[in-house]
Amino acid sequence: MSEFVLNGRYRLLAQIASGGMAVIYKAHDVMLNRVVAVKVLRDTFANDPGFRARFQNEAQAAANLAHPNIVTVYDFGQDGARTYIVMEYVEGRDLKNVIQTEGPLPLDRAIDLIVQACAALGFAHHAGLVHCDVKPQNILVTNDGRVKVTDFGIARAISASVPPDVETVWGTPHYFSPEQAAGETPTPASDVYSLGVVFYEMLTGRLPFEGENHTDLAMSHLRDEPPPLTAINPTIPIQIEQIVNKVMSKEPSNRYRTAEQLGRILIEYRRNADQATGFQAPLAMAPLAARHTTVAAARQSIEPAGTDWLAWILGTLAAVAVIGLLPLLFLVIRAYSEPLPGNTTKTSGPAATPTLASTTAPFAEQVLVPSLIGRTITEAKQFASSTGLQLVLGQGRFDAQYPTGAVVEQQPDAGKLMPRGSSIEIVLSQGPQVSPMVNVLGFIYEEVADGLKTYGWDIRLLEQYSQEEFHKILKQEPPAGLPLAAGQPLTLTVSGGTTLTLQVNLSNQIWLDAANLPLDQIKRGDTINLTLFWRAQKRLTTPYVVFVHLLGPNDNLVQQIDTEPGNGTSPTTAWSPNAVVVDQYVLNVPQNIRPGNYTLRVGLYPSGLPATRLTVTDPGKTTVDSNSILIRTVTILP
Repeated sequence: MSEFVLNGRYRLLAQIASGGMAVIYKAHDVMLNRVVAVKVLRDTFANDPGFRARFQNEAQAAANLAHPNIVTVYDFGQDGARTYIVMEYVEGRDLKNVIQTEGPLPLDRAIDLIVQACAALGFAHHAGLVHCDVKPQNILVTNDGRVKVTDFGIARAISASVPPDVETVWGTPHYFSPEQAAGETPTPASDVYSLGVVFYEMLTGRLPFEGENHTDLAMSHLRDEPPPLTAINPTIPIQIEQIVNKVMSKEPSNRYRTAEQLGRILIEYRRNADQATGFQAPLAMAPLAARHTTVAAARQSIEPAGTDWLAWILGTLAAVAVIGLLPLLFLVIRAYSEPLPGNTTKTSGPAATPTLASTTAPFAEQVLVPSLIGRTITEAKQFASSTGLQLVLGQGRFDAQYPTGAVVEQQPDAGKLMPRGSSIEIVLSQGPQVSPMVNVLGFIYEEVADGLKTYGWDIRLLEQYSQEEFHKILKQEPPAGLPLAAGQPLTLTVSGGTTLTLQVNLSNQIWLDAANLPLDQIKRGDTINLTLFWRAQKRLTTPYVVFVHLLGPNDNLVQQIDTEPGNGTSPTTAWSPNAVVVDQYVLNVPQNIRPGNYTLRVGLYPSGLPATRLTVTDPGKTTVDSNSILIRTVTILP
């Protein structure tokens, strides 16, 4: 994409996601020199002042959620007609992609991820904020397995922008709760239900409910029970199925009240499951004196009556020995009953009957590993100490993303369970590595890419129309010799060849993927050779005509072609969906036109209706004027 800077601060680098509400870009915050994510609202919402105000309020509420499992909101702004929100940039992928590529997920991994999501949503619930649109697309998973929940409150802002005479629907139909399906205001229990749907999908690789439209899905959430987990995935324990069934209860009062409560239940389940193969309490045995009495009684039942002096003497000696061991027995019991170091929690109230879990607590007590990534060493020590864990410092490394002294790696990962008193190994950032810029002009990018990546620079490629070899480096910024820190941008302008990538969407019916223009400098009297690459998104029933226009400096029409694609040999009604259609044209350049710059534009209109051009929904990598698509500016030579 061409370079664009929002409010002189956020330089948009690349589009990383797109949805019905907004387009998300990876961007560079030039003021703080850090990589961020910028969500730019689509015009439908950005042009609504009421929505912008509500969205800003929701963004401010989300910005106050400081939690390691929540995507941080940095800024909210307006640049002309563009409304945007600036957030933490997360390296990784969303949970939906994880499920689609790896599902169903192993139980341990699914619990790890859902517990972290519960921590994020539970924190928001305590702050009085309901997410309203919990779905795997809004749950990001970093490359090191950490969960980051995003888009808090955005569904609420969208729903509030619906006209009052239209029934309000909160959330996404596959994941929303029965009360959301009924148009009621969501509560923390609604988020819990949606988490249950996500957990179900993680464990089975499929959604609990499918439907042809939103109404069918809403009715399923309101009245149908999901297929049993164990019927789809027999490896799932029955206890997990029971937890999911409770979470997905139709009645909110039957679910866990908050996501934090669900998280605790899953942690407790995993701890008890671990203890099943861990320490086992010894079987209770009768006291020694009682066993002696039992043996004596047995002997008495088979021997003649009378005083057994030998047995009496031996019994007396045994009793003396037992009394002598009592102090040692007291010390052993006291040692095993004292709390572990650091565990000083006191209990009050009547004593409970000992159970397996309570008798094994000193041996099997486990705690959740906190997320330390990005924290200072002081903060990391405080977090570890508060959970009963210790820190071990590993060898530092250069890192461009985190400042010097911040934690860049930890083992084990956040969300894992470890015995209290265990150690977390951390690696601290040594800051970005600084190296002199090398000279790569004239090289093919792929030949030097691996070498450049070792410096850790943020390499950005700008393709430029050129007759030079594809990806030959034409310009570099900064120039050779200047120092450049890892993580800072290295912009390389490379030859994109004579094929222009366009990616233009016309009315969600046709794509203009690319165009090939062998020459962009043509003499008067010569010809312009142009090849267009079309693709139908679905079967077309309307025949369309292609127009190719050569426009002068004042947009006056100099030359044109209007014909069915392929000069009438491949009408649009014969195009197969998603098959590339190669469409070639030759324009004659008049002898009498003035030398200078001219624009080459194309488009489509229904056969017989030249004034009714097919609407461009998304201009892709070029620009559009009156539904006329710019291919390239060409130079007419004398």
